[in-house]
Amino acid sequence: MKYFLLIFLVFIGCMVGPKYQEPDMSLPCCFEESNQCECSDTDLYCWWGRFGDPLLDSLIAEAIASNHDLQIAIEKIEQTRAQYRIERSYLWPEIDLDAIATRSKISQNLFPKPSTPLPGGATFFPKFLDMFRVGFDAIWELDIWGKFRHGKNAAYYTLESTVEDSRSVMISLISEVAVNYVNIRAIQKKIELANRLIATDEAELAIAKKLYDVGVDNQIQVTTLISNLEADRSTIPVLRTSLKQSIYALAILLGREPEGLAACLQESGPIPPGSGRVPVGLPSELLRRRPDIRSAERQLAAATELVGAAIADFFPHIGLTGLNIGAGDRIGSNVGWLSNKLGKLFEAASRTFSVGVGINWSLIDFGRIRGHVDVQKSLQRQALLNYEQTVLLSLKDVESALVAYFEEENRHESLKNRFEADRRTLEITEGLNCVGIANELQVLQAQKVLINSENAYIDSEQALTGDLVAIYKAIGGDWNLPDSAEECPCQ
Repeated sequence: MKYFLLIFLVFIGCMVGPKYQEPDMSLPCCFEESNQCECSDTDLYCWWGRFGDPLLDSLIAEAIASNHDLQIAIEKIEQTRAQYRIERSYLWPEIDLDAIATRSKISQNLFPKPSTPLPGGATFFPKFLDMFRVGFDAIWELDIWGKFRHGKNAAYYTLESTVEDSRSVMISLISEVAVNYVNIRAIQKKIELANRLIATDEAELAIAKKLYDVGVDNQIQVTTLISNLEADRSTIPVLRTSLKQSIYALAILLGREPEGLAACLQESGPIPPGSGRVPVGLPSELLRRRPDIRSAERQLAAATELVGAAIADFFPHIGLTGLNIGAGDRIGSNVGWLSNKLGKLFEAASRTFSVGVGINWSLIDFGRIRGHVDVQKSLQRQALLNYEQTVLLSLKDVESALVAYFEEENRHESLKNRFEADRRTLEITEGLNCVGIANELQVLQAQKVLINSENAYIDSEQALTGDLVAIYKAIGGDWNLPDSAEECPCQ
């Protein structure tokens, strides 16, 4: 009856400690920098596919498959999953099989000899003692107060947090690949423009030399143009260095050797367009999908469970225990066979068993358990503050990314209008040159003005697309597509 009562307590035992509830942190209904329309989670899935750049899609797919940081993060998931299995195992009995065969020599001087000699010169005690044992041992601490259930839950929440951490690594990886790719395309365009500018400088210098030779122009004009030419030439090595460094950085993100990607990006390509691609009116509730926020929330849940596990130590530990004969110094319930002769080991008379109940209750510990509880409560409060701080920082990230994008979009539009005006000026100047109203130097000057405005336009296009990537990263743009969502545009 008493054993039935103990087993019954296992199932009705209360879990001491706080019950976790997800913190209710109010968020604004919309972002300050975006309030014109609505968008949903599906607007953020596989966002890079909307650039329509197959090479970028393939690079991101390769990075997801081969990046070492992401692989390390996935291995950490396996580690925490194994730890969860360990914590879960404490809920059940531990059963061991042991087999022992020993021979002991007993000292004949340990006990006094009998006053009357035994027949045949036999000794009172045998010189040697043989013992053979085979049996099963079981130790089971009953989880009446929820200590092991709290530990199991904490391990599971830690596993979920680790999964979210790996998603953070993946989202950062995708963003870094996209930004490096945008930078490479922008630098390639700037190198082309620099070469065009050098060609214009050389043509302008050739005309100045001819005018100087015939006495129309002076030497100062020639030397000034030579200085401008060399200054423009000096930008080429800097741009080439930046290009190679960006390619090498991208190769590492893809898990390749640094020089293994140069051939793939020899030819220049368009910068992925970023203008007009933000679904404005992003609800701030989308921040709930950010993996760093979800990870912080799971860490808080795990810390809460560990408080309960610490509180359970105030109560007695009750286990099914007994004397474990001949199996070392462990105490546990057991069943088996014990004999001094191997041939009689499995006879019915050799059967042994031991079963019982053990209770351990720390009555005086000079504040050790209370201190442990206080430590876990402090860690819980730290986890709550970390969660709140993570939410606030995420709001700042999104607002900063949005204001940078929308302001750059306004600048981009102005630079586009400037570029169109300078191109029209060049066309007019070339037309005037054909009819003899404008000279060739004026045409070259108009070309240089156009190149400079195009250079500024490319800088803005690069910044705008980079700001767009930052928005998707801040919102927590994902690469997985749920079954109910539309087909990913990069598929």
